[in-house]
Parts: sequence; C-alpha cells; structure tokens
Amino acid sequence: MQNKEKLLEQLKTSIINFEPKDKETILNAVKFAEKCHKDQLRASGEEYIIHPISVALNLINMRADAEMIIAGILHDVVEDSPVTYEEITKIYGEKIANLVDGVTKISKLKASNKSEQNAETIRKMLFAMIKDIRVIIIKFADKLHNMQTLEYLPKEKIKRIANETLDIYAPLAGRIGMGVIKNELENLALKSLKPDIYDIIDDYIVKNEMNIETTLDEITKIIKCKLGKKEIPFAIKSRPKHYYSIYKKMRKYDKKIDEIFDLFGVRIITDTIDNCYFIFGIVHSIWMPIPGRFKDYISSPKHNGYRSLHTTVLVEKRKAVEIQIRTEEMDKVNEYGVAAHWFYKEDSTPKVEDFDWLKNLMEFNKEGLSWEDYYNAIRDDILKEEIYIFTPKGDIIELPKGSTPLDFAFKIHTDVGYRCKGAKANGNIISLNTELNNGDVVDILTGAKPNVKLSWLAYVKTNHAKRKIKYALSQINQESQFAKKKETKEELKEDNKDKNITIEKKTQIKKVKSPKIAVEINGEKNLLFNFAKCCNPSPKDDIIGFVSRGRGIIIHKADCKSLKNIKDFENRKIEVNWTE
Repeated sequence: MQNKEKLLEQLKTSIINFEPKDKETILNAVKFAEKCHKDQLRASGEEYIIHPISVALNLINMRADAEMIIAGILHDVVEDSPVTYEEITKIYGEKIANLVDGVTKISKLKASNKSEQNAETIRKMLFAMIKDIRVIIIKFADKLHNMQTLEYLPKEKIKRIANETLDIYAPLAGRIGMGVIKNELENLALKSLKPDIYDIIDDYIVKNEMNIETTLDEITKIIKCKLGKKEIPFAIKSRPKHYYSIYKKMRKYDKKIDEIFDLFGVRIITDTIDNCYFIFGIVHSIWMPIPGRFKDYISSPKHNGYRSLHTTVLVEKRKAVEIQIRTEEMDKVNEYGVAAHWFYKEDSTPKVEDFDWLKNLMEFNKEGLSWEDYYNAIRDDILKEEIYIFTPKGDIIELPKGSTPLDFAFKIHTDVGYRCKGAKANGNIISLNTELNNGDVVDILTGAKPNVKLSWLAYVKTNHAKRKIKYALSQINQESQFAKKKETKEELKEDNKDKNITIEKKTQIKKVKSPKIAVEINGEKNLLFNFAKCCNPSPKDDIIGFVSRGRGIIIHKADCKSLKNIKDFENRKIEVNWTE
C-alpha cells in the first residue's frame, strides 16, 4: 500500500527544477484531481488519487514535459467524475484537454460488450496518438502503474489486462523505442500470466547473483584495463536479461533456465561512433566471438531509432555474454525512445512522418474496419516482430515476421496483389507461400488480369492481405451466382414456352424441394466450398474446413478420421460455421 503524503513529497521533489509556473499548475492539478476523485477507492483499498500521482511520477521518469504530467494527473477525471472535456479545456487549455481525451476510455454505453469497449478505446487512443504522440506515453505511464497493482483484481480481469499488455502496449513501447518501458510491461505481464515460470527465473537469477556479479566484475576489470591504456572515455553497465526475454528463449528452444547460455549482458558506453567500432575491435581481440551473433545497428538502425553494436563472446569457463557498445546519446534514445526528444531537443515533438508504421495506422483508420478486425490488424500486422523487405528499386517494405510474397504484393498495392502470378526473391523464383527473410529483395510477377485464388487464404500472414483476398473472392462468387441465375432463368423460359407454370412458381417449388445449406468461412458467407464425401457433414455436426490444392475449401466433420492424413493440415485449416 502506498502513502499519499510520501508520494506527494516525491512529486514535489521531482519537479523542483521545473519552471515556477509549471510547478504551480502541476500541484494545482493534483488538488483538482483529488477533489474529482473524492471518496473513490482503487481495488487495493487505497485512495484513488494515489494512481494519478503515481502516473505523474512515471511520466517524470520518462522525461515527460509539464503538459504531459498535468494530463497524466487528470487522465481519469473525465471518465470517473462529472467533469467534462470543455471544463478541462477552460482550466488547462486545449492541448492538455486533448491529451486527457486521448487516453479516456470509450463509454460502456457506446459498446455492446467489454471486448468491443477495449478495442474501440485502443482505436480512439491510437487515432489521438497520430495527432499527438504524447498520448501513448501518458498511456504507458498509466498502464505501468495498473500492471504493478494487478493482484487486487479478479483473475479473469488480470488475465485480460495482462494479455492486452503483451498484445498491444508492450509492442507499442518497442515500436517507439521505449525499451525500458517495453521490458517492464512484459515482465509484469509474465508475472501475472505465468507466475510459476516468473518465480523459477527470479529464483535462478537471485541464487546465481554472486556468480553472475563475479563474472561481470571480471569482464569489467579486463575491459577497463585494455581501454584505460588507450585513453578512450567509457562507462560500463552490466545487468541480467529481462525475464520475459529469458522466458521466450526457454519456450523457443524448449530448454530449462539453467540451459539458457546468455542470461546477462554488458553495455559499454563511449563518446563517439568511431570509438564504438574501436572498442568493438578490442572486445574481439580479448574474447572469442560466437559466429552469427554480431549486429551492427549503428550503420543500419532499427526502424524505431535503436542504434548499437551487439556481439556475443565466450568468456571464462565458456560462458556466453552479450556485449553492447553505443554512445551516451544512443543509450538514452534506445531506453526512452521518443521521450528522448524532450531530453535532448527543446521544443521538439516527434511527428507521424518519423514512424512509417504510424502511416499504416492512418490507413487502417480510413478503411473503417470493425472493432475485431481493427484489433487483429494492429496486433498481427503492425505490432508483431517485423522484417524489412526490399523492392527491386530499393524501397523498404515493412512486414510482420512470417510474411510471404503475397503479403508483400498486397502491401505494395491491392492491384499488384490481385494480379500476382509469381515472385522472385534475390533473383530466384520462389513459391507464393514461401516465408520471406529479413533483407530479401522481392520482385512480384504480375499478369494482365486479376488472378485471385482461394488457396491464397492459406498462404498469407497479414490480416490486410486476407481481407483483400476475401473481398475479391466474394465478388467473384457473386458474379458466378449471377451468371448461374441468369442461365437458369433462360433455361426456364425455354422449358415453359408451352406450359402454364410461371418461372416464379417453379423457382418456389425448387426452393421447397432443395433447401440451401449455408456455411460461413472465416467470417465470410459468399465463398465457394465442397462437402467431404468421406464424412458427409450435415447442419447438426461440428465442422472444420481446409484449403485444398485445386478443389477450393473442403468441409469435414470436426471429428472426421481422414483429417489426420491431410498433409500440413494445421497450416491449411480454416474456421467454418453453419449459418441460417
């Protein structure tokens, strides 16, 4: 439990170097928020004002400006009290009011369920972020304190919030270069979702702390000895890897904690880029580098602005240690991302143009997606681990890891995707379901006419490509049905020339005799399919579909024994449901 008076003193101390006018406004905002949240308690039983003050302290640690700190203090006022946006504007100005509005949740009255409310709140927040990127930093400060106090909530709510943090907020922090926040959010989510694994990692690190510190001290001593002779300015930091990254390695390689070889790392900070490369050479002259583990993010920065040299070397007793080498400015930008703009450049606010992926957000907003499609697109297309693919002209296209040539084609332009008939990677012909690698040069081969196939749904990774393919298939299916209806009417006209039965009556009789069985495929109702003859599913059965090679979507009973004999079934299966 936190003490309000102590937090308030901490806040006053933290803003001691602010402009007098800003200090006064920040402390007045605390009084205003306390009045608005009077008699309100958090799930922990604490006074609610504890939360806004904690958010303000988090923002100060993120190098936030006064406007952001004030908005952080007021961020729940509109949502949890009768105070309106207009009142905030009148008292604190439009900029602060817009920041508060950007992180205010969508009203429950405007959403049909909790999932929709959360997804629409994320959509609203991201839209506000496009106008002013400071919105998301305030949300990180809010999310960080909420994640630190999750244990007081019901289990289902803990699970939902922690998963949402891993799906959206931690990747977003990574996208804008705020590595410290990303790591902390991931660790807190792991602690909530998999407490047993978190404790195993924590126990191992604590028990081996002395051994780890001894090794790191020895490494530091050797580096200092070598660099001291060269009169190069430097500082050395050492730390264990963050727990969530250790957990991912355990899961990826199916190993126990004591089998993971690089649990800690060393960071060397110097003054110039030239000295970064010089130190890199010194490190490799001392210890044997592990092949394939060198990364030069100085000459080729990540898209979030991250810059550093990385290498992994074998030290005493063949222990693997990652060593990162960077300048002081790089270190600040790598840890605080966009927030470092306020630290290094006065009156400098990052713009949408600084981040390519924000442009994709703008495109999604234009598409008018449903809340489910929007959430999935943000989670899977924008915030997943990315790869960078080159066009033959040298343009860089960013895609989620696991993407194929078809994803690449649809990312370039919808028409390029529709007319795609083949692809080359690095000059070699590849199949359209080949997984692309970071740095590939991809050339899409196109035909004169659209070439969309049902099998493409099993080839693509991105929701964007899936939506475009589904739309094209539904259009093809509608045209096909129209042609069939026209043909049937013509036949009926011929058959009924000498009969007194109208086309309409005959059609009605036909409908009575042969009721239509409708199936929804991956959320779409107008796609072509066939029923498997081996099990002959009917509307009373649970069903599953898969994309066949050449025969479209085949629908089986969910428990059909033939399914286990289908090659690569897991990657080719598709959700199907009976509809009315």
